[in-house]
Amino acid sequence: MNTISPRGVYTLLLLPYMAIGFTDSIQANADHDFLRVHPSQVTVFQRENLPALAHSTANSREYVNMYTVTGKVHTAAMLGRGLYYFPIYERHLSAQNMPLELKYLSMVESELRTDVESASGAAGLWQFMPTTARNFGLRIESWRDERRDPEAATGAAVMYLKELYAEFGNWELVLGAYNCGSGRMRNAIRRARSTDFALVRKHLPVQTQQYLAKFYAAAYISHHFQDFQIAPVVPDALSGGTTRIEVLEVNSFLDISRICRTSVGRIKRLNPQYTQGVWPKGSGGIWMVLPEEPARRYLAHFNRVPQRIDVLPEEALSASRSAYLPVTEPHRILNSRLVDLGGRQPAKEQSQGAQRYYSKYFLRGEA
Repeated sequence: MNTISPRGVYTLLLLPYMAIGFTDSIQANADHDFLRVHPSQVTVFQRENLPALAHSTANSREYVNMYTVTGKVHTAAMLGRGLYYFPIYERHLSAQNMPLELKYLSMVESELRTDVESASGAAGLWQFMPTTARNFGLRIESWRDERRDPEAATGAAVMYLKELYAEFGNWELVLGAYNCGSGRMRNAIRRARSTDFALVRKHLPVQTQQYLAKFYAAAYISHHFQDFQIAPVVPDALSGGTTRIEVLEVNSFLDISRICRTSVGRIKRLNPQYTQGVWPKGSGGIWMVLPEEPARRYLAHFNRVPQRIDVLPEEALSASRSAYLPVTEPHRILNSRLVDLGGRQPAKEQSQGAQRYYSKYFLRGEA
């Protein structure tokens, strides 16, 4: 069984693109010192075989153009959503010693939208099919679909990716298998009589053949969006600090909205897994994410006082990094409205009240 090397650093197979952009010849770039990182910073997720994917370059450029020209407005919105979701992704990936750049996979899968559902029935940020979702512990019920839960679905996706890596031991094959399924990938490897993705590729579905090109394009635009005059637009509902509380006393978004004095729309945006906006009475309590002040109002309304939660000290955040910057660059303000707060990790779950979350960026002014 293959093992994943210690995380430590988070460079990826797509670092060449981040450093120099797309060119007509990946092989030509392989001869240059384009990585510009210390050797100790290169992990198993660095591309091991650049020439093998030379055919992906033109396709990746095509998808970059889609992000930066025809879909520029959609890209700004997607990047804005990423400022909320990426810290969640990074926390789960870090916990399993997985490369942080896997977060870009969700951009390809769902454009970072929790409400997306494919014609085949895949749903949520990570586009889980029902069977796969249940295999990884996600609950799908009439009132709750955890494929749409950013926390639960991300935890399941990371474990799925870890399982795929244990089987295939090659990130190109892992990404392809995530798209088409491990069974199809095994069949393609058998037909190709090779684990070289360049040879396996032609035996995969057309969508999967283009998957890596889309992934590279998503990663590239995440690091170079400013070069195309794109600024992330953060939805109001996803900006600011949030708190996770256990709801015991009521069973609908509407009830919570009245008590907290915040909109049903914002509650729904933060808790998309509760698809009907109501849940069975006597369900034993459910966990919800709410803006900090409305959460305080809710707890105060029922005379519930959470334990004091201290802000994590800066020295405890040394592993944090900005959502869209290469790991070799320091934190910086992405634009005048987005302020980097250091990527604080959430506190451990509290037994009597709330779990504090910090988005890496807080919105100032209108989105």
